[in-house]
Amino acid sequence: MKMPALRSLWVLMSVLSVVAVAHADSRPIFSRVELSDTPTGGQPSVALEPNRGFIVTWQSTKQEVTALNWLALNFDGEQTGRGVIAQGSNWFVNWADTPALAVLDNGDWVTFWLERNDPSMPEGYDIRVVRSTDRGATWSTPISPHRDGTKTQHGFVSMIAAGNDRLLMAWLDGRRAASPAAHTSEHSEHDHESAPMTLRSAVLDRANQISEEFEIDEQTCSCCQTDMARWADQTLIVYRDRTDNEIRDISIAQRSSTRWQPSTVIHNDGWQIEGCPVNGPAIAVGSGKGLVFWPTFVDDQMMLRYVVAESPEALSNEPRMHQLQLPAIPSGRVDTVAWHDGFLLTWISRARDRPAVEVAVLNEKGQVEFGAPIAEPALRGRSTGFPRIASNGNRALVVWPELGSDGTPVVGVALLR
Repeated sequence: MKMPALRSLWVLMSVLSVVAVAHADSRPIFSRVELSDTPTGGQPSVALEPNRGFIVTWQSTKQEVTALNWLALNFDGEQTGRGVIAQGSNWFVNWADTPALAVLDNGDWVTFWLERNDPSMPEGYDIRVVRSTDRGATWSTPISPHRDGTKTQHGFVSMIAAGNDRLLMAWLDGRRAASPAAHTSEHSEHDHESAPMTLRSAVLDRANQISEEFEIDEQTCSCCQTDMARWADQTLIVYRDRTDNEIRDISIAQRSSTRWQPSTVIHNDGWQIEGCPVNGPAIAVGSGKGLVFWPTFVDDQMMLRYVVAESPEALSNEPRMHQLQLPAIPSGRVDTVAWHDGFLLTWISRARDRPAVEVAVLNEKGQVEFGAPIAEPALRGRSTGFPRIASNGNRALVVWPELGSDGTPVVGVALLR
């Protein structure tokens, strides 16, 4: 769908309050990716395939059957492949808890969808994982990384390559809601607040062997996205935590070898909320620095904050917090990737009379160089979903849900170079 309001993109940049002195070598040039067969559906995500380009995934539903699809683009935004991964009529399709794909160190693709484990339990669903060893031509038999067997929530997944054919997965796990103690409350068995949500992880290999199962945190926020990044020989995970008195700030944990270390709070925002805000953090590592980006509530208003540090330990040791000064109130729904010597940030704002997909650049010092809206999806509320971004440092691809010219839900795609 063409968007006339975006023709003045670079003019808008000059008036946004986040603009600072820009370095020409990191200023992205934005272009919409126009495909002959626009992906129809929603819940898009994107992954980098090193030395090849990007892999976009999304879900489409027709006559109560949902399919998970993939699309390969090269670094110029040209389609190089396309296919269907799997489909089913018992899937859990949700605006915030969405599939994704990871490319492993040996080149395998791994992806997942969410499948209901009991028709009578609306909040009961499992993660179903498949692998392709031939770049999407064929897919393995699906398995679940969790083996608790409870008819509870397993979702909000993050995935990352863990060496050779190994994949590290982490997810929010509701198995404690199936315990007898959870049933003594007035809540239903699968109410998000009836029992502590846990954060768990496991490693999967090419033979579908599950190992290194670990409980990272015994009590977390129940429905916020998680994110992971590798830094040298460590893996970092960020997520929204939860205390007994309902403080739901962002925590980080480090994994070295096969075990996770105890988590720490990134910054004491003090956001107290009795319920899940469905708004998680994002993390990226590049050029010897790591960044965590997250939404929080300050003085009755949503704000976007970030920290930058030069080591994993520094990220876990109360790094200096920065807050974006924005011309439009953000809804959050953040993502971030490394970009040149700094980082790209994306989020949803509530500019003018409709939501907008925003992008900003941080330089190597962690300072905002500029920011601008790149799309106005003509959607409202939850339908705007979560923009997702992948990058090799010089090219980036952003995807988001939007409406086509005929009102059909489609996937918007933009290339930044």
